[in-house]
Amino acid sequence: MPRLLKLALTQFRNYERLTWQPDNALLVLTGTNGSGKTNLLEAISLLSPGRGLRAAPLAQLGRNGSEAWGVSASFEIDGSPVEIGTGAQAGADGSRRSFLFNGRQSRSAAGWEQAPSAVWITPQMDRLFSEGASGRRRFLDRLVIAVTPQHARELAAYDRAMSHRNRLLQTRFGEHSWLGALEATMAQHAVAVAAARNDVVHLLSHYASTALGAFPAIQLRMDCPISDRLLQHPALAVEDWLRTRLESLRDQDRTRGRTTSGVHRSDFVLSDHQSGQQAAQASTGQQKALLLGVILAHARLVEDRRNAAPLLLLDEPLVHLDAGRRATLLESVRGFRTTVILTGTDVEPFAELKSHARFSVLQQGAFLPS
Repeated sequence: MPRLLKLALTQFRNYERLTWQPDNALLVLTGTNGSGKTNLLEAISLLSPGRGLRAAPLAQLGRNGSEAWGVSASFEIDGSPVEIGTGAQAGADGSRRSFLFNGRQSRSAAGWEQAPSAVWITPQMDRLFSEGASGRRRFLDRLVIAVTPQHARELAAYDRAMSHRNRLLQTRFGEHSWLGALEATMAQHAVAVAAARNDVVHLLSHYASTALGAFPAIQLRMDCPISDRLLQHPALAVEDWLRTRLESLRDQDRTRGRTTSGVHRSDFVLSDHQSGQQAAQASTGQQKALLLGVILAHARLVEDRRNAAPLLLLDEPLVHLDAGRRATLLESVRGFRTTVILTGTDVEPFAELKSHARFSVLQQGAFLPS
């Protein structure tokens, strides 16, 4: 199982320099707001494909506006050490992010298919089902990438083709052959993205179909025309349909300045399996319970599929949970063999983990002596 052995930060967020060598798989970090708990989790999240748990612009990651910053970590996976690093250096054209995996440089983290996967929740995700679909897509794609790392490459390829198409619609609208080639590329990658999402949503519904302690059984379904068509038609037929649709929307998309149809507009629906109540209509506490239920089911799914559970980064996970659900969550994380990090402002809510977890206190970007 993946386990974090060492984390080193340089000029990252509120950390000037930090070296942390956790000696337990289950870790509880406490400290006042602004002490650096979320920043530390964000640093770990940047060592997996994507833009991290905040999806922050590169310019925001350096300490006090620094263009140069670095994050590196050592993991143990199947008894072998794995070294991963990422960071940015100032250059003539601005800072650029770089990636290292076992000393080998990579153009992007999308190629790290052997790196440990990571999933997370943050307080901002408490609004996941009351705000726009973009946050839900990012959350779902993070779950898919943990099961199928290739999904990150498909997403990136789709986004590149869409960006080129949007630009071409504005600058060289008459280049029909070029537009057609881009739309064919978009359709190919869109179908791959939708198929991977369908697969994970189906599996998650299965894994979460029974209640886990105080957490309810959960049902998920995609809200996406492309995903729906894949349930009824072969992939090549769906590619042809989407390519034709994109061609028919060129005038509209040119006027609006964006692509109006595709997997970048997909959504998913999460609901209580027994009552049928959707998360969007549930209370904040119920939404948090449904979200954590998905995370716990997903961890079991990834362990079965990849023989290695994902790293769990749980930022303020106990907020909005009643006593029963808090107890269920704390009992569940004790059973994970991968690294699990929980954060909070106070130690007392995590008292049940005293004999199982390593507790540490952060203050102004540094660990206090234990």
